[in-house]
Amino acid sequence: MAEAEKNCQEELSALKKEYEDFVYIVSHDIKTPMRAISNIAKWIEDDLGADINIDVLNNFTLLKNRVGRLENMLNALLELSRVNRTEMEFYEVNIPKIVEGCIASLDNKLNVTFHVNYNLLSENCVTLGKKLNKVIFNLLDNAVRFHDKEIKNVFVDVTEKELDYELKISDDGPGISAELKERIFSIFYTVNSKDVIDSTGAGLTISSKIIEMVGGSIRYIPAENNGSIFQINWPKKINLKN
Repeated sequence: MAEAEKNCQEELSALKKEYEDFVYIVSHDIKTPMRAISNIAKWIEDDLGADINIDVLNNFTLLKNRVGRLENMLNALLELSRVNRTEMEFYEVNIPKIVEGCIASLDNKLNVTFHVNYNLLSENCVTLGKKLNKVIFNLLDNAVRFHDKEIKNVFVDVTEKELDYELKISDDGPGISAELKERIFSIFYTVNSKDVIDSTGAGLTISSKIIEMVGGSIRYIPAENNGSIFQINWPKKINLKN
């Protein structure tokens, strides 16, 4: 029985590696013809000059935007396939500085107020710093990007537990309906149309895979009076999963 289980694990590991290699090759190789399409559209647009018909110009703009979106989606797919291969260095981090750095890196912070609270025995820990940074940035970015109010509030609460760090990132935005909350961790899924809010729909998927890899957990909790809460439990002792 033990031998059969070992063989099964080896087969699963081989299949997983084959899948990740396939995703990497496909994502990487498709970029070249995509860029060619975008370049050719730009060249034709330049050749037509200032007299170009407005409808034709709009169509070229739409084409270039769609190619750009596809390239972003492929980049996200490539990143997802390499979650357990890249940025795997352990080093000492300062948790408040990570949060502050992520907030500073966000786009579209106009009319956003960040409310940050820490309950930590120590601000420093040794962990996969770039992975933790990626997860926190993705959740903050979602909280801002998908907010529907003119005045926005985003809340960050970090609490040190015995075995892990509990991070809650919440907002007073539109929230997510009960029937959709199981789908939000699916690759490329967005609650809003990508034509309404520009997003690849991969941030939560990548974050979820990172957290699964380190042996942590992530869940969505509906906030009172709408809004969303994402709770992360990030282990102090990383248990890397194959």
